[in-house]
Amino acid sequence: MSFRGQTISWRGRRNSASGPSGKITARGRLALRATAVVALLGATLALSAVPAVAATKSPRELVPAGAHVLYWSSPTINASGTANGTITVKNQAVINHVRALINALPLSDTLHRACPDDMMLPQTIGFAASTSSTPFTKVVFQLGGCPSAEVVQRGSVVLPTLGGPNLSSTYAKIKHLIDPSAEPVA
Repeated sequence: MSFRGQTISWRGRRNSASGPSGKITARGRLALRATAVVALLGATLALSAVPAVAATKSPRELVPAGAHVLYWSSPTINASGTANGTITVKNQAVINHVRALINALPLSDTLHRACPDDMMLPQTIGFAASTSSTPFTKVVFQLGGCPSAEVVQRGSVVLPTLGGPNLSSTYAKIKHLIDPSAEPVA
């Protein structure tokens, strides 16, 4: 697109934020700042708002039946470094109850949210057919920042993640089922 022969003159036009001398006035500066703050606030809310996710889960987001062993892995930091504490559960009633609690969690897509870096260690629950087999499903709970539970089916991460407002209390129930000596559920 050519503008040959056309002259564009901005003389005589005035920025609404500038006064007669062309300098930005205090009132104009305040208007620019207010506009920038509103734009920043709108962008922040858009990024941190929980997006709507389909209410129905596919079979990939569910912990399937068939587990006869549950592994609860909780890394802790001590003076010598990070240690991994694992509890093995073979009680079928407990395994079924934990599976039902996880499967009741709603979908929560944390992929497009702005989450703070929480530096919290994840807690992992693995479901296996036997003590000699590799867990076919793992659920990784991240309870800080933007809390979520990531389902891993046979080594592949399933998106969207699980979450919702009851994620922390559901995790506390699971922890108490697996380790009754843990602090009681409020």
